[in-house]
Amino acid sequence: MGDIGGTHCRLATARCDDGGVKLSDIRRYRNAEYPGLEAILADYLGQGPAAETACLAVAGPTDGRQVRFTNLDWHIDAGALAGRLGLGQVRLVNDFTAVGWGLNVLGTGDLAVLQAGIPAPEDVIVAVGAGTGLGVSIGLPRDGLHHPLPTEGGHMGFAPLDGEQDRLLAYMRGLYGRVSVERLVSGPGIVDLYRFSARETQQSTPLLQASDPAQAISQAALTGGDRAAGRALRLFAAIYGQVAGDIALLTQARGGIYLAGGIPPKILPLLAGPDFLAGFHAKGRFSDWMRTLPVAVVLDGDIGLRGAALAASVLA
Repeated sequence: MGDIGGTHCRLATARCDDGGVKLSDIRRYRNAEYPGLEAILADYLGQGPAAETACLAVAGPTDGRQVRFTNLDWHIDAGALAGRLGLGQVRLVNDFTAVGWGLNVLGTGDLAVLQAGIPAPEDVIVAVGAGTGLGVSIGLPRDGLHHPLPTEGGHMGFAPLDGEQDRLLAYMRGLYGRVSVERLVSGPGIVDLYRFSARETQQSTPLLQASDPAQAISQAALTGGDRAAGRALRLFAAIYGQVAGDIALLTQARGGIYLAGGIPPKILPLLAGPDFLAGFHAKGRFSDWMRTLPVAVVLDGDIGLRGAALAASVLA
């Protein structure tokens, strides 16, 4: 199984039984260190146990056979890849479709609850995940599982909530033209929010010199070491809440909203603060209803791998 993101690949051997997924031989690869996915898979298969099939969760829209990544200059043809690697089948699923499948096999210890709400586990669920980009998956209940619908919800347009966000939209429009929510609720978005916040407060931006600016900004916000970083991450949390709330309204996700991806567990104290839920609740006449929805952060870093394995099992 593989979880192929915009920055890293995670590969594992998986076995499904009794509704659960067991992973072994998990390895992580940095995409920039390899010429392409085939080289990464060849390295894994050359060192690990023999495999007959593979299911890969990929960061881009896919028909199950091909994908061109949204935030990475890679194109994959599953049939050609299977032939060159000697695999019987390679199946592709969108990375956040895999996260949606993975929600089926999470335990309570895999979640950090932000809002208990009124649980309705047989209803629609939603995953909204911030990482290199912003992924969205909508899970529809059927046959005892939530079956995820692939979406490109991260490319919805950003809707400002107040004067500060009006200025942010104008700033971002100057950089990109159209401003999708992914431009803000993502790793690159954290960097742009930091630049905007520093400009607003006329501060310098030393954290941009770090090897991983988004991580440095997030860490400085958590420790209080940089005022612009703190402001940027509060904005990030508020906008993340607004976006998750809009998607919850669209889908009537009474089963729960799950914050997945690489960023939420790393900034959990900020998401557990007031800004995220304030943005989530800010829905006018539906504000009280928003308080009835369960909201949690997914802590399991292997959810994409588990979801890919479950998808391979269910869709076989």
